[in-house]
Amino acid sequence: MKSLVSLWTVLAQELGVLCGVDASRDIATLSRRSEKEGDAFLRITLPTFGKAFYKALDEGRWSPSSQSMFRTASGLPVFLRGFLENIFTPDGKLMDNPCTESIGAVAQLVTVFGKIEGVCTPRRNAAAIAGYVQADEECYEWDMSNSHLLQELREVALRSVVPMLSEADWKVSQDDIVPKHGPGYTADRLLGNQKYDVGYWPAHLEARFPWSEWAIPNYRFSGVRADGLSPEGDDPERVLTPLSHVVPAKLTLVPKTMSTPRIIVMEPTALQYMQQGLLGVMVESIERSSSLIGFTEQGPNRLMARRASLSQDLVTLDLSEASDRVTFSQAASVLGCLPNLWEALTATRSRGVTLPDGNSRPVWKFASMGSAVCFPVEAVVFLSAILLAVRRHHRKVDPSFDLTWPFVRRLAGRVRVYGDDCIFPVSYHPEVVEVFTQLGWQINLNKTFAKGNFRESCGGDYWCGEDITPVRLRKPIPTTLRQVAEVQSFVAFRNQLYLAGNWRTAAFCDRILKGLFRGTFPIVEETSPALGRTSVSFQPKALGTDRYQRALTRAWVLKTVIPKNCSSETGALLKCLIAPGKSDDHLWRSGRPSAVSIKQRWIPVV
Repeated sequence: MKSLVSLWTVLAQELGVLCGVDASRDIATLSRRSEKEGDAFLRITLPTFGKAFYKALDEGRWSPSSQSMFRTASGLPVFLRGFLENIFTPDGKLMDNPCTESIGAVAQLVTVFGKIEGVCTPRRNAAAIAGYVQADEECYEWDMSNSHLLQELREVALRSVVPMLSEADWKVSQDDIVPKHGPGYTADRLLGNQKYDVGYWPAHLEARFPWSEWAIPNYRFSGVRADGLSPEGDDPERVLTPLSHVVPAKLTLVPKTMSTPRIIVMEPTALQYMQQGLLGVMVESIERSSSLIGFTEQGPNRLMARRASLSQDLVTLDLSEASDRVTFSQAASVLGCLPNLWEALTATRSRGVTLPDGNSRPVWKFASMGSAVCFPVEAVVFLSAILLAVRRHHRKVDPSFDLTWPFVRRLAGRVRVYGDDCIFPVSYHPEVVEVFTQLGWQINLNKTFAKGNFRESCGGDYWCGEDITPVRLRKPIPTTLRQVAEVQSFVAFRNQLYLAGNWRTAAFCDRILKGLFRGTFPIVEETSPALGRTSVSFQPKALGTDRYQRALTRAWVLKTVIPKNCSSETGALLKCLIAPGKSDDHLWRSGRPSAVSIKQRWIPVV
């Protein structure tokens, strides 16, 4: 914690000089309260203050009731008052021409530690699990009582989502799908190459994607010929595992921040395998036919948010518990118009989940975070809801108005969905709020901006066209080279500070890193694999060898060890057919690194 306080002190002093503010009293306040309240002040209280600050920019006035963690005098908090007085009038009203540098400084100072990965208290973990269960129960209650909204969603989807996914529906009908395995954990505890010998294949998956056609190279390895007769001399280990038992998905808590954990649901290997194939065809079909939904590029969302911070004509909206509140019926109303794709999606869906306490329960939401198809399904449902709001808006003027595919296409550049980050015109805002509320979704008011000159989307913060995105520390400051992830994160944090113009704070980070690296922390290009410094004074020195001459430097690099992980000969053949490895040893080493260390060696600087 002392290192964090020291880092914040240097950052506050540097930003104070930039904005013409004396930050000494702010530094004293932070030192006193962090000593009294611990890390929670830096990682929870300060970011909460930041949410109130962003809403004040949106509302045009600082509301003392929006935060109670700092003393207020004459309408403004005493903490960071020097910066705030460059932004707000003494009575809390936003100035006509506030200081952009001060806005960026406040955003940087209050959010710099808000994303540090940390383990939550048991009470917060229990609250997160309870929230997950409650959201699922509310999905069931919603499905039982809102059939009229489902019909409206279906009508809109026929004119918007169906044209975007028609190619995916056709590919699924032709079984033109390439399934694959990911590197992560699964509910049935298979890792790496072991996943290619998947034994568990649930009955509802078998009905649409037979094991003998998707889980093995060809019928020779199935133990059953194409005519259904069992050949002599079968290997019992290759015969399909009985389908009578069910392996539910498994809920797990992943460290996110001190305030809340991230809830991930690990899917069974077989379901995840086919979900990845459906994800591929859905993403390809949507991104080829429309720019209203994004999956791979956040840049368009950020560009729209930046423009909107000047024009004020677009709303940036964020949802809370987004994936956990899209019900099965809502997904069915949107995607049920595509019979082949919807059949495949329901076949690969987990119907139950095991909670950390060992209890299992059915799942009423369509999918939780962890399912490969969660992201595209929620995106098309959110877009359909926005378009339903658009239709309602225009029908207030013209009752005969209805959406057409050409009209939807003309919304490109004004409507876009990336996960739960939604952007749409301000004129549709009341109807969008109405529709989202009726659908049982929770709008994150702290991250929804519609009025002022501040906009935020996909991690980019903008004020009057200026990028004021703060640099955030993602992991605790390392104290030893054994903390590999922390070292890598801190190097990236230092370089981001440098590129943002906070050179004095970057120099403070340099002193910490040089101590860890025993003085070896060279200047390198961003493309270099070395753990080094970004600098405008980059001047590589060439080191000659017998074979070539290029710029090398003595630096520290990450060394990873991929675990030994083999499959059977059948599984190895299947992997070579659908996902050939990039390395020579991919058939006996796979998965996430089992060990990561930092070693020093000569490395190219570019």
